[in-house]
Amino acid sequence: MSTTDQVGSGSGIDAETWAAAQSSPEFTALRRKLRNFVFPVSALFLAWYLVYVLLADYAHGFMSIKLVGNINIGLVLGLLQFVSTFAITTWYVRYANRNLDPVAEGIRESLESGAEAKTSEKDADAPESEKGDAEKAETPEDDAEKGDSEKDDAPAEEKDEPAADAEGGQQK
Repeated sequence: MSTTDQVGSGSGIDAETWAAAQSSPEFTALRRKLRNFVFPVSALFLAWYLVYVLLADYAHGFMSIKLVGNINIGLVLGLLQFVSTFAITTWYVRYANRNLDPVAEGIRESLESGAEAKTSEKDADAPESEKGDAEKAETPEDDAEKGDSEKDDAPAEEKDEPAADAEGGQQK
């Protein structure tokens, strides 16, 4: 049994639904949009970095040309590596927000609505005894509320609060 088929795996979406979503035209278009951005930009950045490294290693005279005071071309190009990294990151975030995220959101919503439909069909087919047990199950929030109320009723020594010393008013 795969983890997507296990009860309580979290998503409620079975393996067939995931496979169908992955082979859908929307998902294929999303992957193509991502790759059309990431691969060329990565190649350009790596080429730019390689040029910088090669210049630093083999063009000492060029890289040591002073521009202003002790600032030389090598230092400026090195700092531009950081600037280009931040620029590419900003560019990618804007691209993803405009072109990738809306498509991914649509795919996610269609998956979740399909999973909800399957879940409601299963609930309609389930015997009444199973439905009652699911409704009676306590949530972690219920346990946390019980734990908090029990702590309030406990004496100060049992609580996690430090007790004050009777003589000096200092905590133990």
